[in-house]
Amino acid sequence: MITLNNVLFKWHKQQAKPTLSIPALNIADGEHVFLHGPSGSGKSTLLSLLAGINTANSGTVKLLNTDLAALSNRKRDVFRSDHIGYIFQNFNLLPYLSPLENVMLGCQFSKPRQKKALQQSASLEQEAARLLTALGLTTEHHQQNAANLSIGQQQRVAAARAFIGSPELIIADEPTSALDANNRTAFIELLFAQASIAGSTLVFVSHDESLQSLFNRSISLSDITEQVI
Repeated sequence: MITLNNVLFKWHKQQAKPTLSIPALNIADGEHVFLHGPSGSGKSTLLSLLAGINTANSGTVKLLNTDLAALSNRKRDVFRSDHIGYIFQNFNLLPYLSPLENVMLGCQFSKPRQKKALQQSASLEQEAARLLTALGLTTEHHQQNAANLSIGQQQRVAAARAFIGSPELIIADEPTSALDANNRTAFIELLFAQASIAGSTLVFVSHDESLQSLFNRSISLSDITEQVI
C-alpha cells in the first residue's frame, strides 16, 4: 500500500537540514498502523507526503505502486480523491450542511468511489446513512446541521465521510484528541470494524502512545527518521 525510499523533504530550499528524512517505510495492504511521535516531530509533514499534498525533494513516495511525484498536481488531486479517505483533527465539516450531506461530499469528486458506494446501497444518501449509523450516529441526527452536533458526533461524521466509497487508504490525523479514554477506545474499534468491511488500510496518527496497544502495528516516527546533523 505504502512504500517510501530515501525520502527527504524541506519546507524551504534554503533549509540547512531537512524537515523529514526517512530511509525506508513500508505499510502493507490491510494493515491497521499506529504512527506516533511528539508534537513537532514531523507527523503532519509525513501525512502531507502520503496524501500527495506535498512532494518529496528527493526519494520516492509510492501509494498503490504509484509514484506520487510523477503525477501532475491535477492528477495527484484525482488520485487522492479516488484512493484516500482523510479524517482531519478538526474534522473540516461544512457546518451548514447535514451529516448526510457532509458524508456524501466524500464521493463528489470521485466517480470510482461513487460507483463503489452504489454497490453497497441503492443511493449515495442511503450509503451515507448506513455508514453514519454503523459509526454510532443515530438517525435523529442525520439531518441536523453539523454545527449543532457534539464533538463526538462530528467525529463520526468525519469518519463516515472518509469511508464512503471504500477508499484503499484511510488516514486519521489525531482524530480522538478531544475525547476521553473510553470514547477514544470505542471510536477506534469502530474505525477498525469499518476498515475491515471496506478492505481499507488504516494509518492512525497520534501523539498519545497509550493507544498503540490497540493496533496490530505501531511505528514511532523517531525510529524511521534519520537524524541529520
